[in-house]
Amino acid sequence: MRVQTLPLALLVVLAAACNPDPVAWGEPKPITAGEGPSRLVVDSTGAARFVADTVRPGTLPAVAGLCAGTLRSSPGRSLLFASWWNVRADSSAVLYVARSADGGRVWLPAIPIDTTDVGTNGCTRPAPALTTVGDDVYVAYSMIAPEGKGVFFAHTMGSMVHAPVAVIYGERLVETGIAADEQRVAVAYEEPNGSRPQIDVAISTSQGHLFNWHATASRGIDVASSPAVALSGPLLAVSWLNSPAPSQPSGGPQNRVVRVGRLQ
Repeated sequence: MRVQTLPLALLVVLAAACNPDPVAWGEPKPITAGEGPSRLVVDSTGAARFVADTVRPGTLPAVAGLCAGTLRSSPGRSLLFASWWNVRADSSAVLYVARSADGGRVWLPAIPIDTTDVGTNGCTRPAPALTTVGDDVYVAYSMIAPEGKGVFFAHTMGSMVHAPVAVIYGERLVETGIAADEQRVAVAYEEPNGSRPQIDVAISTSQGHLFNWHATASRGIDVASSPAVALSGPLLAVSWLNSPAPSQPSGGPQNRVVRVGRLQ
């Protein structure tokens, strides 16, 4: 059963009443993501960088219907975790998580995280984003649920899967990023509503059981996509890929930037 949060408009009003500026943002700065899989980190001084994923699956989980292009992995304290979409015969999909104790050579049986997708995209869908705290897994993803398209969050604690939570509903499927610590979860996502590509971030202070705040990370001048996010104490870093504005000549360069803010 999905846990539905309050409507986003009401959440925004409530958050604004309690804290008009959930994040005090600095200015975006250029950042290099490097080659291959990597993750965004930020230290206590506010310095952000991408670090290469040095622990990657040695093999894919042996599951029929696995959409290999959607598989993402993240090392925990003692295990390696992977999450992916598994397509059904009707082109809807199930979101799975699996764990490995030997770096991804052998995978334990996969655990279904969300089985409610009703889309017909097959494997053509955004990959999930995942991170770990110890050996607990936190997953953000976009799909078409029975109640509508949206960005959702779920997490596991050991073998227990907590019911998925809606982060935001919208008009389209979008890319996501996720970061977490002992109590907080930050989900960065391409805004699924409106015509301008922008990156927003939802913040939970209760391990993702409720997303208390939503904030816009990118600026009005940005044409932003492909989010990544990191946490360090009160600091929040959000990175995105900037594309040329429609007014610029076609074929202009894309550049990745990062914006660091302090949670208020």
